[in-house]
Amino acid sequence: MKTLLNQNGYLIVGILWMGLAAPLPAAVIFNNSTNDLRTRFAPGTNEVGDEIILAGTERYLTNFSFEFWGTNTLDPSNTEFSGEVEARVRFYQNNGPNFNGYPTPGTNFYDSGWFSIPPTPRNTEVFTLGSDFPWLGLFMPVTSNMTWSVQFQGMEDTDSVGVDLYWPAWVGNQYPDYWLNTNGNWMLMTNNVGTVHTDFGAVMEASQTPTVNPPPPWLTSVVSGTNLLLSWDAVYIGFKLQVQTNSINVGISNNWQTIPESGTVNDWTLPIDPANGCVFCRLIYP
Repeated sequence: MKTLLNQNGYLIVGILWMGLAAPLPAAVIFNNSTNDLRTRFAPGTNEVGDEIILAGTERYLTNFSFEFWGTNTLDPSNTEFSGEVEARVRFYQNNGPNFNGYPTPGTNFYDSGWFSIPPTPRNTEVFTLGSDFPWLGLFMPVTSNMTWSVQFQGMEDTDSVGVDLYWPAWVGNQYPDYWLNTNGNWMLMTNNVGTVHTDFGAVMEASQTPTVNPPPPWLTSVVSGTNLLLSWDAVYIGFKLQVQTNSINVGISNNWQTIPESGTVNDWTLPIDPANGCVFCRLIYP
């Protein structure tokens, strides 16, 4: 597939995708969704984190899911919240300042942003490649320990929402306490019932190397003054932009020039030079 743009007598062609190697299968690196403690945790609007210990060495996250529940006492059928209830998921390295001798959640390497959730007796929110994570997989810069957190907002007085507790993990491991973020300060907390592990139901799958067989990305182009603005979906960050310039009677050849900095962004600006006959662009990985 390709996009053609004819402007001021010269031709710009964007070739959207190159053939890539087959993806490696994902492995389960954490699974705490088997041993249900039949206990629910309602953190209110606080951000709460579950520090977990990952199994294996695969660290390109391809799938993540967590269990939640939500009720509205004003709605017997439990089909609508009174408020506009939303959730937010974040991933952290445990490299922050110590709290009682333990490193707190520090560097944030994933933030879902706020998303709507429905009232439900029990449901699972699933994050996948393409819609939530980059097609190459979300690289997790951790060896073992990390913290994933969840936060809810928008609840009215009759709304309750939270996570289900599971323990022990089927794959990987975790700790009995949880992290509470108060005004940017993390503290280790325990459940009111001291014998209950406060470990949230969640599953993670990851690949050893980047997943390199995504569907073709669209390389779009817009003329703005004397520049050509190129862009592609953010899930393809990691792909690099290549460009070649030829005379009008040559067409595409093998003289591709890679723009190294383009591998960390999802847009690029190319100056338009009327003296160029043909300019061709493509995205490629690796």
